[in-house]
Amino acid sequence: MAAEEGTVKKPVILLIGGIPGVGKSSISGYLAKNLGIDIVLSGDYLREFARPLLSEEDRKIIGVSVYESWNLFGNESRENITRGFLSQGEILNRGMNSVLARAIRNGATLLAETLYFIPSQIETEILEKITSFYIYISQKEVNSQRLLERAKYTHFSSPGKRLSDQLDRYRVMMDYSLEECQKFGIKTFDNLDYLHTREQILQYVKSLY
Repeated sequence: MAAEEGTVKKPVILLIGGIPGVGKSSISGYLAKNLGIDIVLSGDYLREFARPLLSEEDRKIIGVSVYESWNLFGNESRENITRGFLSQGEILNRGMNSVLARAIRNGATLLAETLYFIPSQIETEILEKITSFYIYISQKEVNSQRLLERAKYTHFSSPGKRLSDQLDRYRVMMDYSLEECQKFGIKTFDNLDYLHTREQILQYVKSLY
Protein backbone atom coordinates (compact mmCIF):
# COMPACT_ATOMS: atom_id res chain seq x y z
CA MET A 1 0.00 0.00 0.00
CA ALA A 2 1.05 3.61 -0.46
CA ALA A 3 2.71 5.18 2.55
CA GLU A 4 0.40 8.21 2.23
CA GLU A 5 -1.62 9.83 -0.52
CA GLY A 6 0.62 10.92 -3.39
CA THR A 7 3.56 8.72 -2.38
CA VAL A 8 4.53 5.09 -2.74
CA LYS A 9 7.15 2.91 -1.07
CA LYS A 10 8.95 1.93 -4.28
CA PRO A 11 9.12 3.09 -7.90
CA VAL A 12 5.87 2.67 -9.80
CA ILE A 13 6.17 1.84 -13.50
CA LEU A 14 2.81 1.53 -15.23
CA LEU A 15 1.99 0.55 -18.81
CA ILE A 16 -1.64 1.27 -19.65
CA GLY A 17 -3.35 0.20 -22.86
CA GLY A 18 -6.59 0.98 -24.60
CA ILE A 19 -8.12 2.26 -27.82
CA PRO A 20 -9.24 5.90 -28.16
CA GLY A 21 -12.14 6.98 -26.00
CA VAL A 22 -11.80 4.47 -23.17
CA GLY A 23 -10.33 6.95 -20.66
CA LYS A 24 -6.58 6.28 -20.89
CA SER A 25 -5.52 9.91 -20.74
CA SER A 26 -7.84 11.05 -17.97
CA ILE A 27 -7.23 7.97 -15.82
CA SER A 28 -3.48 8.31 -16.39
CA GLY A 29 -3.62 11.87 -15.09
CA TYR A 30 -5.64 10.77 -12.06
CA LEU A 31 -3.17 7.99 -11.24
CA ALA A 32 -0.16 10.25 -11.68
CA LYS A 33 -1.63 12.84 -9.31
CA ASN A 34 -2.59 10.32 -6.65
CA LEU A 35 0.57 8.22 -6.84
CA GLY A 36 3.13 10.98 -7.20
CA ILE A 37 4.25 9.89 -10.67
CA ASP A 38 6.29 12.65 -12.31
CA ILE A 39 6.79 11.16 -15.78
CA VAL A 40 3.70 10.51 -17.91
CA LEU A 41 4.24 9.48 -21.54
CA SER A 42 1.60 9.32 -24.25
CA GLY A 43 2.02 6.79 -27.03
CA ASP A 44 0.78 9.38 -29.53
CA TYR A 45 3.68 11.69 -28.71
CA LEU A 46 6.22 8.87 -28.67
CA ARG A 47 5.01 8.00 -32.17
CA GLU A 48 5.54 11.57 -33.37
CA PHE A 49 9.00 11.66 -31.77
CA ALA A 50 10.01 8.40 -33.44
CA ARG A 51 8.64 9.18 -36.90
CA PRO A 52 11.56 11.26 -38.29
CA LEU A 53 14.13 8.86 -36.83
CA LEU A 54 12.85 5.72 -38.55
CA SER A 55 14.12 3.98 -41.66
CA GLU A 56 12.31 4.68 -44.90
CA GLU A 57 10.67 1.24 -44.75
CA ASP A 58 9.41 1.78 -41.20
CA ARG A 59 8.17 5.28 -42.05
CA LYS A 60 5.96 3.77 -44.76
CA ILE A 61 4.32 1.57 -42.14
CA ILE A 62 3.99 4.32 -39.53
CA GLY A 63 3.12 7.00 -42.09
CA VAL A 64 -0.56 6.06 -42.20
CA SER A 65 -3.15 6.19 -39.44
CA VAL A 66 -3.45 2.89 -37.63
CA TYR A 67 -7.06 2.57 -38.76
CA GLU A 68 -5.86 2.76 -42.37
CA SER A 69 -2.86 0.47 -41.97
CA TRP A 70 -4.83 -2.53 -43.27
CA ASN A 71 -4.27 -1.01 -46.73
CA LEU A 72 -0.67 -2.19 -46.54
CA PHE A 73 -1.86 -5.81 -46.67
CA GLY A 74 -4.71 -5.85 -49.17
CA ASN A 75 -8.46 -5.70 -48.74
CA GLU A 76 -10.06 -4.65 -45.50
CA SER A 77 -10.68 -7.56 -43.14
CA ARG A 78 -10.26 -8.29 -39.44
CA GLU A 79 -7.05 -10.13 -40.28
CA ASN A 80 -5.55 -7.20 -42.20
CA ILE A 81 -6.68 -4.61 -39.63
CA THR A 82 -4.87 -6.72 -37.04
CA ARG A 83 -1.80 -7.09 -39.27
CA GLY A 84 -1.58 -3.32 -39.70
CA PHE A 85 -1.94 -2.80 -35.95
CA LEU A 86 0.76 -5.35 -35.17
CA SER A 87 3.13 -3.99 -37.81
CA GLN A 88 2.94 -0.47 -36.41
CA GLY A 89 3.13 -1.82 -32.87
CA GLU A 90 6.28 -3.81 -33.61
CA ILE A 91 8.05 -0.60 -34.59
CA LEU A 92 6.78 1.57 -31.76
CA ASN A 93 7.20 -1.05 -29.06
CA ARG A 94 10.92 -1.19 -29.76
CA GLY A 95 10.99 2.31 -28.33
CA MET A 96 8.58 1.42 -25.54
CA ASN A 97 10.86 -1.44 -24.48
CA SER A 98 13.78 0.99 -24.30
CA VAL A 99 11.80 3.55 -22.28
CA LEU A 100 10.58 0.96 -19.78
CA ALA A 101 14.02 -0.63 -19.46
CA ARG A 102 15.53 2.79 -18.70
CA ALA A 103 12.90 3.47 -16.03
CA ILE A 104 13.63 0.09 -14.44
CA ARG A 105 17.40 0.74 -14.43
CA ASN A 106 16.94 4.21 -12.96
CA GLY A 107 14.40 3.19 -10.34
CA ALA A 108 12.12 5.90 -11.74
CA THR A 109 8.38 6.34 -11.38
CA LEU A 110 6.82 6.40 -14.84
CA LEU A 111 3.44 5.97 -16.49
CA ALA A 112 3.14 5.20 -20.21
CA GLU A 113 -0.20 4.88 -21.99
CA THR A 114 -0.56 3.45 -25.46
CA LEU A 115 -2.94 2.18 -28.11
CA TYR A 116 -0.30 -0.40 -29.09
CA PHE A 117 -0.77 -2.56 -26.01
CA ILE A 118 0.64 -5.81 -27.33
CA PRO A 119 2.26 -7.77 -24.48
CA SER A 120 3.96 -10.22 -26.85
CA GLN A 121 5.95 -7.26 -28.20
CA ILE A 122 7.20 -6.24 -24.74
CA GLU A 123 10.27 -8.08 -23.47
CA THR A 124 9.41 -10.71 -20.87
CA GLU A 125 11.89 -9.45 -18.28
CA ILE A 126 10.35 -5.98 -18.58
CA LEU A 127 6.76 -7.19 -18.25
CA GLU A 128 7.76 -9.01 -15.08
CA LYS A 129 9.08 -5.81 -13.47
CA ILE A 130 6.27 -3.38 -14.29
CA THR A 131 2.54 -3.15 -13.71
CA SER A 132 0.51 -3.33 -16.88
CA PHE A 133 -3.24 -3.34 -17.45
CA TYR A 134 -5.75 -2.67 -20.20
CA ILE A 135 -8.76 -0.37 -20.17
CA TYR A 136 -11.67 -1.09 -22.48
CA ILE A 137 -15.37 -0.35 -22.85
CA SER A 138 -17.51 -3.37 -23.55
CA GLN A 139 -20.40 -1.40 -25.06
CA LYS A 140 -19.60 0.15 -28.42
CA GLU A 141 -22.24 2.87 -28.02
CA VAL A 142 -20.66 4.08 -24.77
CA ASN A 143 -17.20 4.04 -26.37
CA SER A 144 -18.52 6.15 -29.26
CA GLN A 145 -20.18 8.67 -26.95
CA ARG A 146 -16.99 9.06 -24.89
CA LEU A 147 -15.06 9.80 -28.08
CA LEU A 148 -17.54 12.48 -29.07
CA GLU A 149 -17.25 14.07 -25.61
CA ARG A 150 -13.47 13.89 -25.13
CA ALA A 151 -12.80 17.39 -26.49
CA LYS A 152 -14.46 18.70 -23.31
CA TYR A 153 -11.93 17.04 -21.02
CA THR A 154 -8.57 15.89 -22.39
CA HIS A 155 -8.26 16.55 -26.15
CA PHE A 156 -9.48 20.12 -26.42
CA SER A 157 -8.64 20.66 -30.08
CA SER A 158 -9.30 17.12 -31.25
CA PRO A 159 -13.00 16.44 -31.78
CA GLY A 160 -13.71 12.73 -31.57
CA LYS A 161 -16.01 12.27 -34.54
CA ARG A 162 -13.16 11.29 -36.87
CA LEU A 163 -12.12 8.54 -34.48
CA SER A 164 -15.69 7.55 -33.68
CA ASP A 165 -16.20 6.94 -37.40
CA GLN A 166 -13.33 4.42 -37.23
CA LEU A 167 -14.52 2.70 -34.08
CA ASP A 168 -15.27 -0.66 -35.71
CA ARG A 169 -11.62 -0.88 -36.79
CA TYR A 170 -10.32 0.23 -33.40
CA ARG A 171 -12.43 -2.39 -31.68
CA VAL A 172 -10.83 -5.11 -33.80
CA MET A 173 -7.53 -3.93 -32.28
CA MET A 174 -9.15 -3.89 -28.84
CA ASP A 175 -10.26 -7.50 -29.26
CA TYR A 176 -6.71 -8.52 -30.15
CA SER A 177 -5.24 -6.73 -27.11
CA LEU A 178 -7.85 -8.34 -24.85
CA GLU A 179 -6.92 -11.76 -26.20
CA GLU A 180 -3.26 -11.05 -25.44
CA CYS A 181 -4.15 -9.90 -21.93
CA GLN A 182 -5.88 -13.21 -21.34
CA LYS A 183 -2.84 -15.14 -22.60
CA PHE A 184 -0.43 -13.16 -20.42
CA GLY A 185 -2.64 -12.95 -17.33
CA ILE A 186 -2.84 -9.15 -17.52
CA LYS A 187 -5.68 -7.42 -15.68
CA THR A 188 -8.36 -5.60 -17.67
CA PHE A 189 -10.90 -2.97 -16.60
CA ASP A 190 -14.24 -2.37 -18.29
CA ASN A 191 -14.71 1.40 -18.00
CA LEU A 192 -18.48 1.71 -18.29
CA ASP A 193 -18.58 3.80 -15.10
CA TYR A 194 -15.66 6.24 -15.24
CA LEU A 195 -15.58 7.37 -11.60
CA HIS A 196 -15.87 3.80 -10.32
CA THR A 197 -13.23 2.50 -12.73
CA ARG A 198 -10.60 5.12 -11.98
CA GLU A 199 -10.94 4.46 -8.24
CA GLN A 200 -10.86 0.71 -8.81
CA ILE A 201 -7.64 1.06 -10.81
CA LEU A 202 -6.07 3.36 -8.22
CA GLN A 203 -6.77 0.89 -5.43
CA TYR A 204 -5.48 -1.97 -7.58
CA VAL A 205 -2.16 -0.21 -8.19
CA LYS A 206 -1.83 0.82 -4.53
CA SER A 207 -2.36 -2.78 -3.48
CA LEU A 208 0.73 -3.78 -5.50
CA TYR A 209 3.01 -1.09 -4.08
